[in-house]
Order: sequence, then structure tokens, then C-alpha cells
Amino acid sequence: HLHSRFSSLRSALAPSPASLHLCLFAFAMPKRARADSKDVLAEQMSIDLASGKAVTGKKLGIALVGLGRSGAFHLTSIKNLPEFTKLEWAIDVDEARAKSVAKDMGCKSSTSLDPALADPAVDIVIIASTTDTHFPFIMKSLKAKKAIFAEKPISHEVHEVQEAVDLALKSNLPFVCGYQRRSDLNFRALKEQLSNGAIGQLKMIKSCSRDNPVPPLEYLRTSGGIFQDMLIHDFDMQEWLSGGQVPESVLAVGHCYSPEIQQMGDLDIVAVMVKYPSGLVTMIDTCRDASYGYDQRIEAFGAKGMLTAKNETTSSVELATAEGHLMPPAKWSFPERYNHAYMVELSEFVALVRAGVNSEAHKLEQKEMQRHPRVVKTAWAAELSWRLGRQVRLDEDLHALQRQVSEAAKKR
Repeated sequence: HLHSRFSSLRSALAPSPASLHLCLFAFAMPKRARADSKDVLAEQMSIDLASGKAVTGKKLGIALVGLGRSGAFHLTSIKNLPEFTKLEWAIDVDEARAKSVAKDMGCKSSTSLDPALADPAVDIVIIASTTDTHFPFIMKSLKAKKAIFAEKPISHEVHEVQEAVDLALKSNLPFVCGYQRRSDLNFRALKEQLSNGAIGQLKMIKSCSRDNPVPPLEYLRTSGGIFQDMLIHDFDMQEWLSGGQVPESVLAVGHCYSPEIQQMGDLDIVAVMVKYPSGLVTMIDTCRDASYGYDQRIEAFGAKGMLTAKNETTSSVELATAEGHLMPPAKWSFPERYNHAYMVELSEFVALVRAGVNSEAHKLEQKEMQRHPRVVKTAWAAELSWRLGRQVRLDEDLHALQRQVSEAAKKR
């Protein structure tokens, strides 16, 4: 049973059936994770299952909203958690798609979230719909007293993000906004060594985030632009790796090579520099495409040394001949790069919900969710920096700067 569910990992890892099941939850865990964190709870959940221990508690009913690219990842994760979850509703604006998934999963379908929110069998709402629907769906789900796992962003507006976080805290409900890089094996290993003081005082972080291929234009039109869609991942990683440091100022420059993207008033290549009160400096380079494949790297420099998370390739095999060295190609796009991270993040969310609102894991997550307004504000300040052509301090009145940008655009 376990072999069939995780056959994709078998050839690479060749573990026993019990340890194979552990891969889903524990493979991306830091060695010294907090004993009360959701990743440790997920590992224990997996260990208990693999050892034959009876699963206690009800299966958590899930409503999945959005059955496109991100929704497909979560659907796979739900299929891999049959002892703990049951898909109750498949929801998508494409009625035929929703009905097809519902038939395959043995659940109900709808083009609206409302019937699922009224269903007492639904414990969790997973929001993987288009970006512009996230905030209203989050607020509706919180008011219906459902636990929520939402794809980023909560919203592009800082005040809406704050409103959602405040309601989640007031309602005491599990609420996680998924930034899948935090669940990645390599980045967790880098974060673990940072936390253990491997390089001493952190002085600089460099991140490279080059997408591939260019997303569909219909997606880009509602994505919020490169700052809120792509760079926000890097700002979240900087928050995580720096231990929650808050930026002081940001400077962004960019260009657009694509005429279609340029017509949207957006960029396709950006470089950002962020300064922190501690002296920490971070740098990001990002691009909508890279001809050689998906490229995600991080370098952390400190007083005692450097940590590097290299880009993932399709294998670790290098061919050396008289003609030189031939390296394997990079993974093609984010579905290949973060397939495992998507499984890990949802598994940990399920463990969090099962632990209950009185658990230490829930309290930790309530602290974590308070970062979201800061991250969105940083992305907003970076975009304003590019539009104004100058460095922007985070303590400036960003609304006033936005009005300045809008007025200048009207004059052009």
C-alpha cells in the first residue's frame, strides 16, 4: 500500500515500506526542529501510521477551491493522505473540470464556494484559485469557522492582509498562507545551519529566482505583477532566514523585454537590494524566464563563512570526457522543482489542524502569520522604488507615494 502511494520516490531513495511513508512528512525536516512545531507533529503522524498504530480522530473534510496548476498539487497531496483527510468538495469556475474531479474523488462539485462553507463535513478550505479571489474566499471561510490553507498572496493590499490575519487570530482558527520554499529540503537545511550559528552573524543574503517558462498571459494579468507574484517569495524567504528582521529600505531596478508584459505596465526582469537596521543587506535577482530551466539559489554570508543552496538539476550525474564536462540540465519549471515541498506543506497543515487550537504548534503558527502584512508591504515598497526611480524607506507614507505614482501616470 505504501509502496504504491510513493512509488515516485522509491527509485531514488530505495527505503523500506515504513521509511518510504516518512518521506512525505519528514524528508524536509531540520535536524533540530522544535518539538512542538507542525513539522515534528507531521513526522510523528507519519511514524505512527508506518508502525501500524491505529489512526485516531475523524478524517478532516476538505473543500478544494481552484483546480488548476496549484490545485492539482494539493489534489495529489490529498490523495496521499487517505487516513487523515477526505475531499468533500471540488470547486472551480470550470464546471466540467469540477465535475470530473468530483467523479474521480467521489465527492461533491460546485462552481461556488458557498455550498461547501455551509457543509458541516468541511473542516478545511484549501484556496488555490486565481489570485484576485484569495482575499474574499479567505474572509468567507474564516467567517464560516473553517481552517484555511491558502496559496499566496492573501491579498496585494496591506490593509486586507492585516484584516485577514486579525480575523484568523480573533477566531482562533488555523490559517496558513503557503510559501512552498519554506518546505523545501535544501532551504530548510540552509535555515537550520543558519539557526545553529554555522556562519556567525548574518551579514548578507543573495537569492536568485528565475522562472521558466514565462507564465500564460492570462495568469499574468491577474497575478499582481512581478513584485507581488514572484519577488514576494524572496521577501518571505528573507524574513525567514533573517529570523524575522524587518527591512529599513529597499531599492529596485528593472526592465521589460516582452512587449506583451510591457503593455500590462509590468516588468520581466528585476534586481532588488534591501537594507536592515542590523546592517544586514539582501539582494535578489529575478526574471520571468530562463532558457536553461528553473533557477532557484540562495547564498548566505556571515562573519564565520558562507552557506549556499545550489539550483536543483534533473540528476547529480556529470559526464566527463576528452571534450569536457557535461552537466545535467536544471529542472524545467516549478512543478518539478517543488513537487515534494507542496506535499510537505499540506501534510504539516493537516498535522497542525489535528493538533487542535490549544496546541503549542497552533500558537507558534499564530505568531508566524503576523509576518504577512510586513512581507506584502516590502513588495509594495519595492515596486514603488522602481516606479519612482529611487530608494524607498519602509517608514515612509507608501499611500502618499502611490498617489504620486498614479498622478505621474495620468500626466504621461
